[in-house]
Amino acid sequence: MEKAKVTIATKMEDPGSAEFTEMKRTMRKNTLGRPVDTICGRVKGRSASGGETAERPFLYLVKEDEVYIADGKSGSAASTAYRNICN
Repeated sequence: MEKAKVTIATKMEDPGSAEFTEMKRTMRKNTLGRPVDTICGRVKGRSASGGETAERPFLYLVKEDEVYIADGKSGSAASTAYRNICN
């Protein structure tokens, strides 16, 4: 979980402000039916200008050390990955 938090925070405008909620680690199946070790949750932080950013869902792939933070665009790769794997 700590490695996931560090990786996710580095993707934020203000990494030190990252706040995590609803983090759950589990084995899920990808679209090909293969098991994938994942952490799903939500992250909130501040923008570079100091303003608050909205809480956004994220998907972290443990083995790959990759993170996808949904940006609010329903068709984005991160939103699609979160929806398909975490829901």
